[in-house]
Amino acid sequence: MASRPWDAQSVAIEADAPAYLLGGYSGIVNLSFDNGLSIALGAGRYNVPGFVVEGQESFDEAGWKATSESIQVLRVGYRFSEPGRNGAAVHAIALNQDWRLEAERLGAETDFRPLGVGVSGGYYLHIGRHFYVYPIASATYNTVYSGDTSVQGMEYEVAAWQINPSVHVGWQF
Repeated sequence: MASRPWDAQSVAIEADAPAYLLGGYSGIVNLSFDNGLSIALGAGRYNVPGFVVEGQESFDEAGWKATSESIQVLRVGYRFSEPGRNGAAVHAIALNQDWRLEAERLGAETDFRPLGVGVSGGYYLHIGRHFYVYPIASATYNTVYSGDTSVQGMEYEVAAWQINPSVHVGWQF
């Protein structure tokens, strides 16, 4: 029986490994189809690395500490090789987050929600039949659509453009 174009060729459970190193977690479901279409939907949480907040002009006064209390990710794109084989992939990506930003030296905090939209690319490296490592980088345009990025008049600047590198690991069924 011939497969239908909407039948997934593979289903994978994937994780953004650095999220665990940053005191958080991640879970992603990744569907790949016969025609190369790939769709991934995920969620997670992580503590924003110190070098990110320390790069702020206001860091010395504010003592920023940030946590992405939740992140939702959608990737839709194309795999250049079929699932189970090594190969490149490109995607359109959307990153929706809910940040808690603390100004430790001011004893204050705020919450805001940035949305990043852009492109990502990576390379699937298969180790055995089911396990893979997927180094990936995303370039996103970011906008804050809810909340306030300042605390007691001290501004935290969200970069308009950002590169987000990561390493995903997955198990493909």
